[in-house]
Amino acid sequence: MDPSNVHQLLDTLSAQRVEAAGLQGAMLAAILRNLPPDEAARVQAIVQEFTEREAELKAAIATSEQHVKEAVLATGATAQGTHLQATIMAPRVTWDNKSMAVYATLHPEVLAYRKVGEPSVQIRARSLKTT
Repeated sequence: MDPSNVHQLLDTLSAQRVEAAGLQGAMLAAILRNLPPDEAARVQAIVQEFTEREAELKAAIATSEQHVKEAVLATGATAQGTHLQATIMAPRVTWDNKSMAVYATLHPEVLAYRKVGEPSVQIRARSLKTT
């Protein structure tokens, strides 16, 4: 994945999220337009169609999110799309506190117990400020 197109990846992800959020309402409207009591089979077909699209969108969103995270980790910098931004988070640092308390009193080489995790990416909505 080319890290230089993170903006485009974020915009694609944003559009997918918007479509996914409106899918249930669109399905309900389609059902209500086609709801004569004797048309249960038609209603089932409509529900099935939207259920399949929802599954496709969820898979596409998961793929887009993974691509964004990979691209941001490759660049090592936060990226911004039109509606979303992907913020790189510093690796989490943890300590073995039980061993540290005992060892730190006598030994300065306490850093041997230090564990540093991997960096992660957080995708969140941006507020669009008008000037």
